[in-house]
Amino acid sequence: MKSIENLWKTRLQLYFHDLRRYTRYIFNDHLLFVLIFGLGAALYYYNGWIKTLHKDFPIGIVMGVILGLTLAISPIHTLLKEADKVFLISIETKMRSYFQKALRFSFSFQAYILILVLAACMPMYVKVTGEGFKRFFLLLLILFALKIWNLLLHWFVLKVQDQNTVLWDWLIRFVLNTVLLFFIIEGAKILYIMVILVIMVGLLAYFYHITKEKTVYWDLLIEREQRRMMSFYRFANLFADVPELKGRVKRRKWLDPVLAGIRFGKDSTYQYLFARTFLRTSQYFGLYMRLTIIGIILLIVSSQLYLSLILALLFIYLTGFQMIPMVAYHDLKIWIHLYPVSNVYKEKAFIKLLSICLYVQSVIFSLAVCIKGVNWEHGFIVFVSSIVLSLILIKWYVPSRIRK
Repeated sequence: MKSIENLWKTRLQLYFHDLRRYTRYIFNDHLLFVLIFGLGAALYYYNGWIKTLHKDFPIGIVMGVILGLTLAISPIHTLLKEADKVFLISIETKMRSYFQKALRFSFSFQAYILILVLAACMPMYVKVTGEGFKRFFLLLLILFALKIWNLLLHWFVLKVQDQNTVLWDWLIRFVLNTVLLFFIIEGAKILYIMVILVIMVGLLAYFYHITKEKTVYWDLLIEREQRRMMSFYRFANLFADVPELKGRVKRRKWLDPVLAGIRFGKDSTYQYLFARTFLRTSQYFGLYMRLTIIGIILLIVSSQLYLSLILALLFIYLTGFQMIPMVAYHDLKIWIHLYPVSNVYKEKAFIKLLSICLYVQSVIFSLAVCIKGVNWEHGFIVFVSSIVLSLILIKWYVPSRIRK
């Protein structure tokens, strides 16, 4: 029993060791400056937007959805590992204290996120309702109670061992969180609030009753823990080598025509390799597509030239910066070192691929600015600025980072 008590402590120490090990690289680089700059710009425009709000603004719906989503996303950090399915499954009945500590840790971690999200929403709430910041702590206590409900209900549902039930669990919790917060923020009748609370308590009691004799769904818990850690490792891999990182590869045959322009020859070996790597790995192709799509959406929503310019340049930089680790993606594979090809071609091939990606992104971002109704002059300014930043990244920044 004592070894089980020490297991959580050991796992937690290893977890924080990993965090410290990689975050010292993450927050000691240029990305920190970009994040601070981006946060400052976002706060400036957010403050300007707050000043335009009126009493008829649907504050209940907006805050209900934002906070309801934050509450519904309630992952349980169990810190389980693949081997636990073999070594711990036989003593599951003795691991109650372990999983209780996992729930408490999950709440503590997510409580900080709730505080930040509520703090971000409060200026909007104060402007529309005129209540003042004095209600911050009352709302925070309500959110903490709801977070505990979300974590407990999610834990019980995970024991059902049905993927459809898990999906419906998230959706139902999101709807109930949103509706309850809407009623509280809008000052609805106490009867409406009590009805939602009775439903929430009833759901918790029902799933507790039907799962109290069930075992833990080890496969799902371990899979989710691994997926969460892989997300962190992929981010940390942008700043340092991460041995624990495992990437996923997909065939994507429909993208083969993109490679038709690469001619055969010794000087095109790395060019073909990096092109295939980019198109087939979710780590880089997915990253590029996500940043491009998010950039397009934000540019379409933004209404000012300077904001559009900042967003376009920020996403160009993030794309170029986060694709740099791809140059060393195959370095640990022995057959790469058997190529009768000089390493000079390696850096040139990667720079060429990166330049194509950034130029395409620059064109897409400038078209997004034009399509949303802003004049063509603004789109041209965004295009020229994006091309200039892409050239700076390609000619100076990326080569220096590769050599470093």
